[in-house]
Amino acid sequence: MNVQEIWQQKRQSISDYYSQNSKKVNYILIGFLAVIGLGIYWTSFYKPAQEKAAAEKLAKLHYYFKNDSMNVVLKGFKPFKVVSAPSIADDYSSTRAGKEAALMAGIAYIKTGKFKEALEYLDKTAAKDDLLSASVIALKGSCKSEMGNLGDAASLFEQAAAVSENEFAAMYLKKAGIHHELNKDYSAALKCYETIQKKYSTTPEGSDIEKYVFKMKAQLGEFNP
Repeated sequence: MNVQEIWQQKRQSISDYYSQNSKKVNYILIGFLAVIGLGIYWTSFYKPAQEKAAAEKLAKLHYYFKNDSMNVVLKGFKPFKVVSAPSIADDYSSTRAGKEAALMAGIAYIKTGKFKEALEYLDKTAAKDDLLSASVIALKGSCKSEMGNLGDAASLFEQAAAVSENEFAAMYLKKAGIHHELNKDYSAALKCYETIQKKYSTTPEGSDIEKYVFKMKAQLGEFNP
C-alpha cells in the first residue's frame, strides 16, 4: 500500500467518523471557537476598558488618600462623584487599579481601626515588587496583632522578612520575635533574634539585638554569662 492509498483511507475514515458524529463534532468546534472569541474579546476589549474605567475612578481618590481623608477613601463622596476604594476593588478586582484600590482600602481600614475589613482587602491586593509585597504581608501581620492573634502575626512578619534580604527584613524579623515572645514561644523568638544578629547586625534592629538574644536564652535556661 503506497502513501496515496494510506492518505485516501485516512480521509475516508475521517469522513465516516464525521458522518456518524457530525452533531458532536460541530458542538466541539463551536465551543472551541466560542472560547477563542471570548479570549480575544477579554484581552482586546473588555479588560482594557475595565482598566481604564478603574484607573479613572481611582485617580480621584489619590488626593483624599494622600491627605489622610480616610472617610472619603472608604465611603466615597457623591457630590464630587468620588467612588470609594472598596467599591473600586470589588467592581474591578481583575485590574491593576482594582488591586491598588484594595491596598488603599486595606490601609484606610487599618487607620480607622477596622482590622477584619483591612485583612479582607489586603488579601485582594497583588504586588510584583518585593518591597511592596513584603509590606502588604507585614500589614496583615499588624492586623492580626491588633486582633490579638499573636502567633499568626509572628508568622506573617516572618513571611514578610523572607521575601527579600534587606534592612526591612530585620525590622520584620524583630516584630516577629517580639510577637513570638509575647506568645511565650521563646524558641521561635530566639531564632528570629539570632537571624538578625547573624545577617543584619549593622541595621538599627541589629545594634541592640544581643540583649534580646540573651533574654530568650535566659527564658530557655540556656544563658550562661
